Amino acid sequence: MEYTIQNEELTLTISSHGAEKQKLVSKNGINYLRTKDEYWDRIAPFLFPIVGKLRDLKTFIHQKEYHMNQHGFLRDQEFQVLHHGKDKIELIQTSTEETKALYPFDYEVHITYELKGKTLITTFSVTNLSKEEMPFNFGGHPGFRCPLYPNETFEDYAIEFEQEENFDAPTVVLENGTLNYHETIPYRHLKRLPLKWSYFEIDAIIHPTIQSKWVKLVNKEHKGILFSYPDFPMLAIWTRPNAPFVCLEPWFGHADTCDSDYDFLKKRNLIFLSPNETFKTHYDITILDKSM
Repeated sequence: MEYTIQNEELTLTISSHGAEKQKLVSKNGINYLRTKDEYWDRIAPFLFPIVGKLRDLKTFIHQKEYHMNQHGFLRDQEFQVLHHGKDKIELIQTSTEETKALYPFDYEVHITYELKGKTLITTFSVTNLSKEEMPFNFGGHPGFRCPLYPNETFEDYAIEFEQEENFDAPTVVLENGTLNYHETIPYRHLKRLPLKWSYFEIDAIIHPTIQSKWVKLVNKEHKGILFSYPDFPMLAIWTRPNAPFVCLEPWFGHADTCDSDYDFLKKRNLIFLSPNETFKTHYDITILDKSM
């Protein structure tokens, strides 16, 4: 089922399947989110309790073997609506016997969307309902239309960083989706990244220690979006060659490394929740629709 919230600037459509954003339309009629196409069949999923792929799609939690597909299972769960106002909606999903067969913990996830002016605030919270400590990774994966306007190209756009970034991006092992930190791609003094599809022939650009708390995805007139993710320690940038979109992905953790020993508790940037403890974070999308 789909639900809508709106204010004087924006209208957001959400699906109860995965609590996934479907459209973010400004008052001038532009949808800033991508649409499903032959390149990718999702728009803005949530990644939980893993980000990326497990090596051989398996892991061990407390010496027991579990299997999960890429990015976990939350994106395919049906959410229920807790509250639906004009400009705010809150959805909930709780662990089931099916999710516990994949990940052996009881949890409750809340996803809230709120519109404030030209900004969409996306808030995620998870509570550990188990009687033991619960480890997990989490990420966002929103995809944005690129280009946004007629007579533009993908290469008319750039990603601008809050701070100058220096990092070594792990390469993606295309055969199985794991990451290789023994073969990295250096990025130095990166403040502005003009977009080129050739960057994504090797999958994603993964920044494992992002310093910037926001980036902009903008065209030559500086129209586009401001994307902020103040709590997240990592950021990935992804699309497919020739695809008319780009994803900005804030992460806690990432795919298994190519030499992983399958131990879940060794995954990077794990969040650990004690029983009845709640983790909460957010990312924000602000529309930049005036030339600068």
